[in-house]
Amino acid sequence: MPSKNRPISSRQLTSARYSHSMQAYHTYKAEDFLNDDSFIAWVYTRDPAAVAFWSGWMAEAHPNRSEAILAKDILEALSPSDAGLTDATLEYEAGQILRRVRQVPKRKFFPAFGLTGYRIAASVALLLVVGCLGWLITHQALSLRSSLSAAHAHEGMVEQTNRTSKPVLVRLPDGSTVRLQPNSRIQHVASFGQGVRVVMLTGEAFFNVVPNPKVPFLVYARDVVTRVVGTSFTVKAFDPQVTVAVRTGRVTVYSRKELEQQRNAEKPVVSGVVLTPNQQVVFNAKEEVFRKELVEEPVRVSPQAATVSFEFEDVPIADVFRRIEDAYAIDIVYNESLLQKCTLTASLTGLTLYEQLRMVSKSLGGSYEVTDGKILILATGCGE
Repeated sequence: MPSKNRPISSRQLTSARYSHSMQAYHTYKAEDFLNDDSFIAWVYTRDPAAVAFWSGWMAEAHPNRSEAILAKDILEALSPSDAGLTDATLEYEAGQILRRVRQVPKRKFFPAFGLTGYRIAASVALLLVVGCLGWLITHQALSLRSSLSAAHAHEGMVEQTNRTSKPVLVRLPDGSTVRLQPNSRIQHVASFGQGVRVVMLTGEAFFNVVPNPKVPFLVYARDVVTRVVGTSFTVKAFDPQVTVAVRTGRVTVYSRKELEQQRNAEKPVVSGVVLTPNQQVVFNAKEEVFRKELVEEPVRVSPQAATVSFEFEDVPIADVFRRIEDAYAIDIVYNESLLQKCTLTASLTGLTLYEQLRMVSKSLGGSYEVTDGKILILATGCGE
């Protein structure tokens, strides 16, 4: 039977004993904030001591400030203003949300409320938010209501850390693989693949994702969220920037801050950077801007690339560019009318993409630039 006790009162929260530890807070994750008495008091009761401390703390540029913002959003979603709802309604809503993340026994529901109850509720909500943010990215409104469970947050999480000096291959429940680099870590819910595919990354990893159009694959890394359906890509998350580089397929990268700001919007609109093979984006946390570019060492991604000849004998330049585009799955932009009579006689076999581009542009008496992940040929003729 559901408990008849009600959520903790403002008076109870205000009277809770708490202490502040600057050294501890700068290493906190969202779940740690959700278990902090002072943090809870600040969000729910506006306790003067808590307000004074946390207002000042949030105003400073802490590296994990986004974790605190996420925790605050979760607590506000679990606002005691829902205390007037019936137990039956609360149980139904909790069950509806929980079924999106993992299978829950029908009769298993939350125990007596209290400060501990809110900690448990918020911890489980952290798992739910990770899944629910997937709806937001596909422009579905989020509505996270009170949802509680007796399970502890860590009991629903799987964590794998590479403490070796070499990359370690990790296989996820859906068949996707992660090549985890040294001193890196991934986390995901135990029910990964059952309606949600979300990974939290610390450090660097190469992902090879099994396609599943019905369940997008999300990677949270510091200030960036990467969304894919089925592809292979690398994520490097080191202070102060995050880099996402695509090997195959199509990837969309979002600002985590923007996602969180839009979470409760009636009609969420979140812009993202779309990446295709051999493109990457670098997000600088200090400037909060994305920079789209080509990867440092583009590779041939076309299935036929191995058999394509890069030996040219008086071949029209348009055909040369088309062959390079097809092999590397990139776009080459040039003035077709100015270069329509140009041809190339040269061997580009064994050269890297950039070496090929230098040789071709030199033959045209010009140069090339990389702009927004594309190749721009700067030439007005065919040279001499």
